[in-house]
Amino acid sequence: MNWVKFSSHGESNNRAFEIMCNQLFELWCKEEYENELENFVFVNGSGGDGGLESYGTLKNGDIIAVQAKWFRDKLQNLQFNQICNSFKTAMKVHPEIKKYIVCIPRDLGGKKVVKDGNIAENTEFCRWTKLCESLKSSNPDVELVLWDETTIQQKLTGSGVQGIYKYWFENTIVFDEQFSLSLERIKNGWANTKYIPEIYTEGYIHDKLELFLGSVELNKKRLNCICNLTSRFRLLIRYYQDLLELKKLDEDKDLTKKINNDISMLNKWIVVFEQNQDIVKKGGNISFIPETLGLTCSVDDIQANTLIFKTYFHCDVAKKTLISIDEEFYNLRRLLRQPDSNKILFLGLPGTGKTAGMIAEASKFLENKLHLPVIINAKSYSEDATWSSMITNSLGLEPNWNEFELLEALQNAACLKNCYFGEEYQVESNCVIMIDGIDEAKSWDFWRVKIQETEVYKKKFPRLKFVFFSRPYVFEDRYKLSYKDSILDIPQTGDANLEKICEKYFKKYNIDIQDNLWIKNNLKSPIAIRLFCDIYRGQPIHSLKQNMTVLTSLYKEKMKSLQKNYARLHNSKSGTEEVHNTLICLADLFAKNDLVQYKDICNNVIVRSIELDDLLDFYINEGFIYRYQKQKDEFSPIEEFFSWGIQPAFDYLIGQKVFKQVESGENLSIDNVNGVNQMFALISIENGKLITEYPNVKIKNDIAFKLICYALANCSIEVARKYSEYLKNQMNYSAERFRQIFSNVIQPVLKVDEHPLGSVLLDDFLRGFNKSADRDIWWSIPSCLTKGLDETWYSRTELEFSNINLNNTDKYNGAPLILAWSLSSLNNETRKSSRFKLIEWGMEQPFEFWKLFKKCISINDMQVLEDMFAIAYGIALDQFVCRDYLDVVSQWLLENIFSENGLRQYENVVLRYYAAGIVKIAIKKYIVDNSKLKFITPPYNYVQSELPVYKDALNSTRWGCCNGINYDLSRYVLCDGFNGFFRENYATQKYHEKAIKFIKKYEENLETSNLKVDGLIIAAAYQYILNQGWNPETFWVSDDNTIGIDMAIHHTYLYATHGVMSRVMSVVEKNVWLAKHYIEAIIANSIPLYKDGNYKFVDDYSQLDNYVNVYQDYVNKTMENNHDWFNVDLLVNTSFDYMDKNKIENWMKEENHQFSEWLIDKNNNVILYASTMIQNELSGVEESVSISTGVVNKVDFKRFLTKIENDFDDRYEFLDVCDFYTVQDCKCYCTPQEACLIHSKRELYRELIIPDTKSDIEVFKLVEKCLCSDELATERYFYLPSRLTRMITNIEYGNGFSYVNKEGKTVASYSADEKNFESIQRILRINGDYLNSSLEKENLKMFWLFRVCREPSPKARERYEKILRDTDKTYLIWKDDENFHFKPLSLEDSDTEIDLENDDL
Repeated sequence: MNWVKFSSHGESNNRAFEIMCNQLFELWCKEEYENELENFVFVNGSGGDGGLESYGTLKNGDIIAVQAKWFRDKLQNLQFNQICNSFKTAMKVHPEIKKYIVCIPRDLGGKKVVKDGNIAENTEFCRWTKLCESLKSSNPDVELVLWDETTIQQKLTGSGVQGIYKYWFENTIVFDEQFSLSLERIKNGWANTKYIPEIYTEGYIHDKLELFLGSVELNKKRLNCICNLTSRFRLLIRYYQDLLELKKLDEDKDLTKKINNDISMLNKWIVVFEQNQDIVKKGGNISFIPETLGLTCSVDDIQANTLIFKTYFHCDVAKKTLISIDEEFYNLRRLLRQPDSNKILFLGLPGTGKTAGMIAEASKFLENKLHLPVIINAKSYSEDATWSSMITNSLGLEPNWNEFELLEALQNAACLKNCYFGEEYQVESNCVIMIDGIDEAKSWDFWRVKIQETEVYKKKFPRLKFVFFSRPYVFEDRYKLSYKDSILDIPQTGDANLEKICEKYFKKYNIDIQDNLWIKNNLKSPIAIRLFCDIYRGQPIHSLKQNMTVLTSLYKEKMKSLQKNYARLHNSKSGTEEVHNTLICLADLFAKNDLVQYKDICNNVIVRSIELDDLLDFYINEGFIYRYQKQKDEFSPIEEFFSWGIQPAFDYLIGQKVFKQVESGENLSIDNVNGVNQMFALISIENGKLITEYPNVKIKNDIAFKLICYALANCSIEVARKYSEYLKNQMNYSAERFRQIFSNVIQPVLKVDEHPLGSVLLDDFLRGFNKSADRDIWWSIPSCLTKGLDETWYSRTELEFSNINLNNTDKYNGAPLILAWSLSSLNNETRKSSRFKLIEWGMEQPFEFWKLFKKCISINDMQVLEDMFAIAYGIALDQFVCRDYLDVVSQWLLENIFSENGLRQYENVVLRYYAAGIVKIAIKKYIVDNSKLKFITPPYNYVQSELPVYKDALNSTRWGCCNGINYDLSRYVLCDGFNGFFRENYATQKYHEKAIKFIKKYEENLETSNLKVDGLIIAAAYQYILNQGWNPETFWVSDDNTIGIDMAIHHTYLYATHGVMSRVMSVVEKNVWLAKHYIEAIIANSIPLYKDGNYKFVDDYSQLDNYVNVYQDYVNKTMENNHDWFNVDLLVNTSFDYMDKNKIENWMKEENHQFSEWLIDKNNNVILYASTMIQNELSGVEESVSISTGVVNKVDFKRFLTKIENDFDDRYEFLDVCDFYTVQDCKCYCTPQEACLIHSKRELYRELIIPDTKSDIEVFKLVEKCLCSDELATERYFYLPSRLTRMITNIEYGNGFSYVNKEGKTVASYSADEKNFESIQRILRINGDYLNSSLEKENLKMFWLFRVCREPSPKARERYEKILRDTDKTYLIWKDDENFHFKPLSLEDSDTEIDLENDDL
């Protein structure tokens, strides 16, 4: 071989040779081992190659490796030593190697006869043989193979590697600069006006390409997941071994066998996962992850163990770990799931930033030296084009490549570029072939074939990736395509955030829109923003008509602007019409042919040639067209071609011409939804006609519908207003048609203020339903249910609210109104998301929210009202709520909710709870007079309505009920909630007289006797549901056994049990909850509640139900609860790391008096409350420290220290330190804001009494506990300063994490880490200076209760049945001057008092 011709392509010869050998080795591995090859990895030599360049892993775990050495001269000791050392290193790093190939670019010298006829034995070949023998003696299972010059030449001249040979030896190379030059040509050519670097904003295209092509961040996530799973494997092995060591499973031979099998399997997986970490770091093909782990012991096997109760904790940790492994393995498979396809296809509407996104990503590929982009403009090629011709043309290469060689060369270039990030991580570089504008090409079928062709290259050229961009209408049948999973839809609003794009454009073009913020909302696509900025460049905009932001108006203005600019540049006042007319002619030419020669333009445009040249140059400068030169071959003359630069502009021009032709009576046949037809539809509607109104236009209904939707979404407001009734009639056609209109017309115009086809139209349409259940069929039920596919109510279009985001400039009757309507959804995740967006917006714009509230109050869906009241209440809970808001809202609520009429109209405990809460906040802030409290406090004085009852359901019980109301709904949601109103007096064995009277009244009204309470409640609920429009035929099962909507929902989604709200409800469940709230309002106002042995009317609805606190949800989501673990190093400190009964018991008996470390932190914050529990699984021990605080009057403190030892009723509370706090008098949930602002006086257990003959001693608690939640999340505890603490330190407000005084300064804070049940910590701190000065002022003395508990871990208890149970010590601690004192507390009397000097602490 002529190594002089070996081209290193700018790399060192050694590096280039390594890459070439890697390529040959990879091809050889794939041919030699075929399906047995599991994965293939290139090793980063710059970070230490581990003795090899690349390797392949077989399915049986064997590794085949290659090492390349650029040894051109005779091999001496140094070279053989290098080979030997590389081999040893490789075996150390990868002991699974079974074949080790060494590549050198020379043939070894063999045996030869030398002087005196002797045979030379110290030749290269002999030394190689001896080296192999030596290395094999210590590694007998490894085969060493030499690929010398002859072998390499054979492989380079074999079939399928011509491209590699040409790349390295014939200088037919593709340099990086060719990719760069190609991109620069494109940026300055046809993409000149489509990509402005300063304006580009990363978005959807960037995110999806990063996943498709790989990134360091993705590799890190994958590695982290693998490491976590490996740790869990080890943990499960340990738990299984602990379980087996108990010897209690010997009876269960089957379980023992399964566990032993799984231990072996888990150990194998640990080896596999650790061996493949390098592959993950290098971004290699992750094929070592199977569909299942193959474990035989299931959670059910462990749960069904007959000795489960004797080995509960051993089994429990094993079971939990096994569950977590299942979940983590699922996440790992999802994260490692690499695109099986070598292509991705982006579909986006005109002007959504497809080209800009493509150019920007290509630029970043080169800038970051990551991938090599090849950009192809689809419209530039005819049907006879090949991939080879298109790529060579794009890169400016010689045309003498055949396709196979060219693709091989591109793959070689990508291999040469492999990107390394530090010594660990690597991203596999690719050659990314990006094809733009398939919709602009003459033949869509040609490109559909080309897309399909790429499948052939997937296996042969894994480093080649294809990215296509098109408008959606080219792929109307996308779901039938074999590559449908590779298709992605760019959002209708564009690739990136429109508001950000707007801001960047306005800054770049120096446009000041002043107070006309609506302009941003009216510009609904990147192309609209671009046109607007072109027209108003450098201008302040004082006022502007709204229709000037409509696409057609923007194009008209752009044409006028072009004419003015042309006249100004050429000092001409005449002839400006030529600018427009010439563009029309060009549009006509481009419609027939994507590429037009100069002579063709001359023959069709009627202007002087000099002026034509000026016009063409002017259009080029404006970006409307671009010019480039083309040469068929080196002997042909250079020809000049022109093509369009801004396709949407020419779509408009051609659409305008089509419109004039149709208006003049010419026939037109439309068979697809392309840009020209969209513009024709838009121009037509702007001129007063729908395209279906033309008798000379032939078009299918489905295409007409899509084009009309586009036109209605983009026409002027004045025109749109004329079609509101038309669109409403279309919305009435079917649920599916309605949802398509919502997605394609209503959503795109949401941000346009008072748009007649936006939220205003939707609101009007949805209000047209007399019954909420009827509306739910169209608006609220999920799409794509698994049953009912042929029913009229079935829909395949999902209503998407996740992409509706609000900002501070949104008016109430725009996007916020849509989100308000979304609160009727059956999907509680949707409701929660919309509530969050609305409260976030409402806190910034409280009076806009109030307008929305008043707009929604008349909606006949009580679920919407409940959520709107919840948001109004949440805004009122905000620390910085506007006082005027509280004033206006409170007055309205007093007049409309708590008036005689309001109480009858809004009989719902949820509405009344939130309304009363808002007024209470206003009273607390002295906005509303305290005298109004009596009007908002139940029971209310009004003539309440009678419960409507469905008579046929009166015999229902909580065990068996009516259609749709299942056992869980009837019992846990309905009947159980009313037990307290119908509870018999223990003495009389009768209901309260009010309850008896209530039942008697309904017996008379219903003409029945012996009326059962459960039957009455269920019958009332069922009638309520029927009144909402629900019926069993539509929603449950019809007479002919057709499955109804609710039944279909139950088949698709799991429903919740035991009184919990389902994530996706049925229509009947939604209304059962609403019925409950209605019935509660009637019954709570009629009958006293039995509680703590007494009957008493409910005076606060917090006693009845748990209510969503939207503000707390907002705080939980937006506030970082970064918990800094406190004193964790002081717990479970053992001198042993294994389970030993004696050591555990000795450790438990040790004293631990490190009190001062726990009571005041380094910032002089006093610990008011703390609960810390740490488990040391290795040692088999647990330790917990609990701290709580209280105060006593100073004058009583000495007596307190003495009397605390006596036996009195409440003494046990001092020992139960964890529970030494106050609580709220409510059903269950109460948030910190409510405790501070509303329910402060409802605090329970605030003081303890220690009896004394002189006078009783009052002990007050300094800590309060709250429990809060929402419908879907788990419960969450908060510990906060008690009412007394808040009063003396002037704390006015708290949100669960921080508590502030009147001056807004933080006085106390709370943080917690409760993620791991075995190790948790909760800490409430308060500023020491504030607290101490406040206590001094109030003559109060503070004490701490400190409890430390040491015990064996649950598993240690199971292992050692007679082990010491625990050591549990509680101390009373106080401080005098600078010294702490403590007194042990126990169930027995004690008078021990210990003084601790600071040095002893």
